[in-house]
Amino acid sequence: MASSSIRFLLLLCFLLVSLSNSHPSSSSRPQGLILPLFQDQSTLQFVTRLSQGTPKVTINVVVDLGGKFLSVHSSQGCSSISNNPIRCKSPQCSLARESTSRVWCHNNTCNLHTTSPITHSEAKSELFSGVVTIQSSQVREPTSGAWIAGPNLTARGFAVSCGTPTSVLHGLAKGAKGLAGLGRSGLSLVSQFSAAFRIPQIFVLYLSRSENGFIYFGNETYLLQTPLFYTPLLVSRVYSQGSSAATDSDYFIDVKSVKIDGENVPMNKELLSINKKNGVGGTKLSTAVPYTVMETSIYEAFTSIYIKRAKAMNFLRVASVAPLSACFNASTMPMGVGPITFSLPKVELVLPNKLKWQMTRPDNTLVYLPGNLVVCLAFVDGGAKPRTSIVIGGKQLLYTVLQFDIPRSRLGFSAGLQV
Repeated sequence: MASSSIRFLLLLCFLLVSLSNSHPSSSSRPQGLILPLFQDQSTLQFVTRLSQGTPKVTINVVVDLGGKFLSVHSSQGCSSISNNPIRCKSPQCSLARESTSRVWCHNNTCNLHTTSPITHSEAKSELFSGVVTIQSSQVREPTSGAWIAGPNLTARGFAVSCGTPTSVLHGLAKGAKGLAGLGRSGLSLVSQFSAAFRIPQIFVLYLSRSENGFIYFGNETYLLQTPLFYTPLLVSRVYSQGSSAATDSDYFIDVKSVKIDGENVPMNKELLSINKKNGVGGTKLSTAVPYTVMETSIYEAFTSIYIKRAKAMNFLRVASVAPLSACFNASTMPMGVGPITFSLPKVELVLPNKLKWQMTRPDNTLVYLPGNLVVCLAFVDGGAKPRTSIVIGGKQLLYTVLQFDIPRSRLGFSAGLQV
């Protein structure tokens, strides 16, 4: 309770600082904000474009769903990002300390270590107060009633983690200059846009392989035009300096069991719960991994049942293609080697109140390797002792509308959309 109160006071201080810097008027207060999103086909990472600085410079950044900061690289030095370093006793530096224990002062400037969710390597960064410009969401034209793009809006006093080592960019999509964190952190994009523009800490994530993905910040769910089902978001409150630590910036859901075509995957149910003492276990969502990662015993039971069901459908098993182990001859599938639009074993995550997250689209469960004429199950073995038992990856999140309602601590999700 004390930690929550401290975090609230820090967020309130940051809100006041942000408003004093960006001066959004009541007439310019947006209903919501929107960022475009596309998938890099080489790394399978999801990338968005942000405009920052004065004059504005547009950069590509990789989206990290559980990330704590907007982190960017500058080969010309961080003064090219901003001339306003964040001071050690500022509300933003206090919020950084709330998010990570690796914060220290140097020359009265807030410094920290950021950890890449891709390579798990650390890099030294400094916090700067910069300018970020974003498009407001679509609005209706009063006369015709047509939807039109909203105006671009600017947030000043936006905390940006800037690093100069090139290691910051290792493993990122080509051309990307950093990471955009959407996690439960006082300095994530979600928190900072909420503070600057007085919108709720709610955002919608829609991942697509094409250019029509988006991140929507705000609560105008009528724009989605699709029904949502809601399940609680859980929090792991354990902090660690380890690079694989699951902190409370990640989004966890309460998976009770996993089914394939209605058959329960046998597993140790304790693995599905978050251990309150050490934070081990549970299920989280991530855009940092391309495929869902499962603890070894869960993975082996899962793939065994899937292979059994695939065999019953006359899918011919072939050699594995690392890191994917359950692979099949594409020509033995009903639609041959073309676009995968056929019936296949149905994967279900069973949630509280018997709610089911169904993964029925081939796009969510299979990887098609045209050069090999092979289709593989898009789930991988995460080892015997991972910190998180199941990490739901980007492949499984494709074409599903995901609404992260932080104040209510709930996740809204749609059935996979047909696109």
